Amino acid sequence: MMKSVVLTLALLGCLAPSAGSAEDASSPEASAKVVWRAGEAPPASLPVLKKAMTLAVRCRKDLPPAGDLLVWKDEQGRAAVRLLTGEVMARPSLIAELATDARPTPLRLSVPLDAIGADVPHDVVLRNLGSRLELFVDGVLVDEEWPYGSLLAGQAPLTVGAKSIEQVTLWDRSLNEDELRSLSGGASGLAGREDRYLGPQTPVGQYWRPRGFNVHVGDCMPFFHEGRFHLFYLFDRRNHKSKWGLGAHQWAHVSTTDLGHWEHHPMAVPITDEKEGSICTGSTFFHDGIYYGFYAVRMNDGSPAQLCASTSDDGIHFSKHPPLATLTAPYSPGPGRDPVVFREPVTGLFHMLVTTDLADPPLAKRGGCLAQLVSPDLQHWEQREPFIVPGYPGTPECPDYFEWHGWYYLVFSNGGVARYRMSRQPLGPWLRPIVDVFDGPGAIVLKTAAFTGDRRIGAAFLPAGGYGGNVVFREIIQNADGTLGTKWPAELVPATGALTALAFQPLTAGASVGTNAVALRAPQGLEAISLGSAPRSFLLRARVRPAPGTSYFGLRFRADAKMQGGVEVRFEPLREKVGLRPADLGPADENESKAIYNVGAMDQPFTFELLVKDDVVDLCVDGRRTLVARLDASPALEMFLFAQNGEVSFENIELRPLSEGPRGK
Repeated sequence: MMKSVVLTLALLGCLAPSAGSAEDASSPEASAKVVWRAGEAPPASLPVLKKAMTLAVRCRKDLPPAGDLLVWKDEQGRAAVRLLTGEVMARPSLIAELATDARPTPLRLSVPLDAIGADVPHDVVLRNLGSRLELFVDGVLVDEEWPYGSLLAGQAPLTVGAKSIEQVTLWDRSLNEDELRSLSGGASGLAGREDRYLGPQTPVGQYWRPRGFNVHVGDCMPFFHEGRFHLFYLFDRRNHKSKWGLGAHQWAHVSTTDLGHWEHHPMAVPITDEKEGSICTGSTFFHDGIYYGFYAVRMNDGSPAQLCASTSDDGIHFSKHPPLATLTAPYSPGPGRDPVVFREPVTGLFHMLVTTDLADPPLAKRGGCLAQLVSPDLQHWEQREPFIVPGYPGTPECPDYFEWHGWYYLVFSNGGVARYRMSRQPLGPWLRPIVDVFDGPGAIVLKTAAFTGDRRIGAAFLPAGGYGGNVVFREIIQNADGTLGTKWPAELVPATGALTALAFQPLTAGASVGTNAVALRAPQGLEAISLGSAPRSFLLRARVRPAPGTSYFGLRFRADAKMQGGVEVRFEPLREKVGLRPADLGPADENESKAIYNVGAMDQPFTFELLVKDDVVDLCVDGRRTLVARLDASPALEMFLFAQNGEVSFENIELRPLSEGPRGK
């Protein structure tokens, strides 16, 4: 059991700086509410805190893998503030907890011990700004939460692990940035510590996410104006579990003019009021020199979401304004969110489409719809009849709307899968094409924006352990009949190294090898050939020539030397299906979450590209259909081509390892 001491702290005046600290102890800004140092007699009492607070704890080296380091309880014995070590996501971590009177469970922040080093001393700071709670280690922001309510009055004695803690200091205010830096020796070496603790800042590109331990890209909201492509996205921590499950999302922002070089911008729409449970998905609209960011705010108290707008003169720095509207009958007001705004060319009216449900739908559980509001000036909005009721279970989320070459497109997502409708008229009627999806179910809530050269770029996220993950970019293609498809944006294909030499080895009698080509003749069974060991992350390209009537063929990778285990990329021409599946999946298992259908012309020659990066697998078929998903872990690296009940040849096979950064980096 950890040896501890019980302290009752009192107002002591100023924090004396440690060796190397730049803090001026005589400055009024440096005054601390209480301070305790190891070896000193405990003071008499501890202050009552309401909102703002800063707690600084100097930890000794060799922190234990599990146990309390500091606990401050209220009179009922509930921990108001707690610093401890324990496991988070199966990793020993440094954990900070803070409780408020709003919810029975405390907010929890953490950082893995192996990232910061468990065998060296650390300065740990917990700062509460009222609407945001931050955890710093040696000046590095390692985690955040978003509280509401008042802090519990920690009247009971403070318990400190005597062997783990050297000094404890408490302020009844939020220290400013300069004061925070001074607690960890100033700005010197901060960038290096950020790289060590959080990992290096990687360039924005395909499958990018912000660095950190619990940080993800959520819903994406691309926008294009005057040659610049803006990616607004929901900044997510803890897979939507922040703020007691409300999400606490905010609009983060990066932009580019060429898809290769990106700029990071300040948080466009942050949480600034503790009543804001989450800044939800929305859209950006430009009119008369002003950028409008339209969004909904999910409220802490469960009251109806508020439709809001922030405005900007430069597209970077946004200012919030009072709410614009809240949905009323016949709509159910609770889920009113994800607004998208467009201007109808005939009347000049602005239309806002909002995700919601009909309060009393004629068919049970099929009332999900896009509510419609109209405005002459983007300020005053009048509610109208639903824009569309698609008829799917659930609500049509994250709508998108655009015109392209005389066609109008309406996009919405159900179950995370983005679907589109098309019309020759700006307000419909809306036609459903045969293929109304952009990608497989792994590309969540794709939305689009124009780009230089009459192009259109889509952005979605690939989940990682729940809500939020890595950004996935798609180039939208428009076919002659107005229908849409997807391919990889060339600028965002990860960079590759030199060609990998392939060691072709037929495994069955029906497999033969030519010059960088493979033929598989499998009239009544399975034929296969080994390509040898592949890089763990790679890009493979090949031209395929299937014979008519071939049942299926494809590629298996990350298997063992006997073609056991791994992942299959399976092409099924007769069913017009392409899927990713575990190699040992039964023949009746479709694995629908990693498949696309209506992929026509697979009984004719076509090209496919397969990109595998860590646990991401991404497929592009003939530059017209795409499919992205995550892999199950496998240590094996062998790769094979196969065919069953038919004949197929693979030509111009190229295998290259991925290198760091996007193309051109």
